[in-house]
Amino acid sequence: MKKKILYFTNIFPHYRLAIWKDLLNSKTFDLEIFFSQKNPFGIHSPELKDIFTSNERSKLHFIKNYWIKQKILIWQTKIIKTVFFSQFDYLLLLGEMNIFSSWISIFIAKLRGKKVYMWSHGIYGNENIFKKFFRLLFLKLADFIFLYENRSKLLLKQNGFSEDSLEVVYNSLDYDLHNKIYLQLKNTKRSDIITYFSDNSLPVIIFIGRLTANKKINLLIDALKNINNQKTSYNLLIVGEGEKLDFLKNAYQNSINDGWLYFYGSSYESSITSQLIYYSDLCVSPGNIGLTAIHSLSFGTPVASHNNFINQMPEVEAIIDGENGFLFQENDAIDMANKIVLWFSNNPKVNKEIVRKIITEKYNPDNQLSIFKKHFSNG
Repeated sequence: MKKKILYFTNIFPHYRLAIWKDLLNSKTFDLEIFFSQKNPFGIHSPELKDIFTSNERSKLHFIKNYWIKQKILIWQTKIIKTVFFSQFDYLLLLGEMNIFSSWISIFIAKLRGKKVYMWSHGIYGNENIFKKFFRLLFLKLADFIFLYENRSKLLLKQNGFSEDSLEVVYNSLDYDLHNKIYLQLKNTKRSDIITYFSDNSLPVIIFIGRLTANKKINLLIDALKNINNQKTSYNLLIVGEGEKLDFLKNAYQNSINDGWLYFYGSSYESSITSQLIYYSDLCVSPGNIGLTAIHSLSFGTPVASHNNFINQMPEVEAIIDGENGFLFQENDAIDMANKIVLWFSNNPKVNKEIVRKIITEKYNPDNQLSIFKKHFSNG
């Protein structure tokens, strides 16, 4: 008989669609997902009937989340009643200590002899003593923890967690869709896509994401200004909108007029975004980088971001310095500029298959599903 898993999470982020569908359709275990349709993060959540089958939707259950200032999740409805009365083998939770209903549900599950798993960031390494103590205390209630990154696994091991209770499950986008588009793009021409600059033959550096203060787009533009002031060597394509868009356009109007800086605006069509990434030569994120790294590497485009892991997202680990991208000093436009020049000097032409290797091996739903299967079938 298949093991039954109750998975309580906060919301449905669209980037998790592929792995959710794989989990819901697993022949190894029976998974039901509990989440809220409303979220305070601005993460796009499409209509479920448009993306899930009726059978998949039968395993999706809506709960209500209670937040403090729309930032800190403290309570979820239905979880205590469900854990108390339902038949299941595993309880899978977010590893967030501030959700009080999770603490109670864990104790109920333990009293019923059920195993508790968490799918979590673990610890970040920047917690104060108080926060670190309670976060570790909460995580130690789990029988097993799935983590997004190896760095977090190392930190937990340094704080007394056993190797056998931890495994990195990474993160993913829709690998099958991206791979299909990638193969199609091999038969297209760059000159049909990159038409935004005075000299479209120059290498193109792309930033893709929300134009917010924490993304520090000005550092990237300043880095390229330092290079291009001597001789225009690189084009910069900025894809996205946000609170800093008008400010950046006004501040760098001269660079726009010089023909090497272009603000594309937002792009919600996967086929269009994929083309822009595929035909760019390097993706740079001056602030933290998250799933943009996975998105870019999926299309064989190298990625660069800063090297302060405390202020980074888990996906920065997908960057193998010198192989599929590079890391630079945080908040340092000069170091960024030097590293960009060095990268193109050492890599006049990249092998997209080598750049994509980390995605095809680790950061994809198939790999994630195989890890979940291993633990939910033998645990």
